[in-house]
Amino acid sequence: MTDVLIVGAGPAGLAAAVNLSCHGLADGLRIVDPSGTWLAAWRRRFASQDIPILRSPAVHHPHPDPFALLEHAGGQGLVASGGTQLPTTRAFDRFVDDLVAARDLADRVEPIAAVGLELTDDGHAAVSLSNGEVVRPDRVVLATNARSPAVPEALAPATAAGRALAGDAPHVDRVPSGGRLAVIGAGLSAAHLALGAARRGAHVTLLARHRLRVRRFDTHPSWLGPRKRRPFEQEPDPHVRRRTVDTARGGGSIPARFRRALDACTEAGQLDLRERVSVVACDDGGGALDLTLDDGARVRVDEVWCATGGRLDVASDPLCRPLLGRSPVAVADGLPDLADDLTWPGTTVHLTGFAAALRLGPTAGNLVGHRRAALRLAASIRGDDPVAADRIATGAGACPVGAVGHPLTGAER
Repeated sequence: MTDVLIVGAGPAGLAAAVNLSCHGLADGLRIVDPSGTWLAAWRRRFASQDIPILRSPAVHHPHPDPFALLEHAGGQGLVASGGTQLPTTRAFDRFVDDLVAARDLADRVEPIAAVGLELTDDGHAAVSLSNGEVVRPDRVVLATNARSPAVPEALAPATAAGRALAGDAPHVDRVPSGGRLAVIGAGLSAAHLALGAARRGAHVTLLARHRLRVRRFDTHPSWLGPRKRRPFEQEPDPHVRRRTVDTARGGGSIPARFRRALDACTEAGQLDLRERVSVVACDDGGGALDLTLDDGARVRVDEVWCATGGRLDVASDPLCRPLLGRSPVAVADGLPDLADDLTWPGTTVHLTGFAAALRLGPTAGNLVGHRRAALRLAASIRGDDPVAADRIATGAGACPVGAVGHPLTGAER
């Protein structure tokens, strides 16, 4: 009997599994992900964009205790930034590896996909797996981050021809030295890709719809406290909450150090930065792509990389669409209005990640949002108040920091 089925082994799925383990709720736990391993897509994306340091502070990670990574790092692999500590990618990876080992989760991810979901009359889910199995767990956690890449319409022909890449397809190590590349976007992924390609010898044109916004984090830290969260939680209209989420996130942004790096590449002649422009046409110019911008300029490149984000819409998600059909809820621009414990109302199916943003707010898709979702999930299964659990400052009492793997307790040595 499967008590909990987690679909997805990214950071949201890992946070859920760790929290369940910390509360002794992992005996009947199954995790399925086509990769068969934890954080496969996350690590692939970090490698493809050559990301050396996380943007999120070291207190944001999958363990319920905010200070677990800091203790695990022991002062190593941390970068001071504006009064906080940012973990290097290597330090974060080491922490995750030790965490899954210490919580006996290292071999728990089954290399299987969830391909369908149907609701029973009592609101439970029957999940069809790619191996032909149908699982009927007590609860399902959808931690899939099922976004569709947002690609400018003008690039549709180039996308079909494989010359305009989006999502996880762009990779800084696959740029021919001396090649001409356009990167479209104004956020941190666009900056990573542009800088990585330029440093590898490509001539890069970075195209941004608006002026580059410089912010330390993608969402203001005030959203971590009650001053903004409580009014948001008390707002009854999901469409108002959706607009609040969009306003708080405000589109793509980059930390100041990336703006300085982009300016340095521009001064060195490796980068052509064009702000407040959009691509309106794309023509195959005999082996090259000719991009026409809305200011009348034309740019000739060999390839286009789109770092323009993605869209999440439960109405088009094959695992959520049956929920919407059998148990309709309000949907605001693709996001469902979930219950306090992040269940789809009337079911035992929980959603995490940005899909829970109407309940958790603008940080739902970040590492701290995954931890908050996991706290609510564990509380719901225990029969406790999920909202109160979300407001607990630390979960160290439920899962000692030593259980991460550093320092090891005597029983773990």
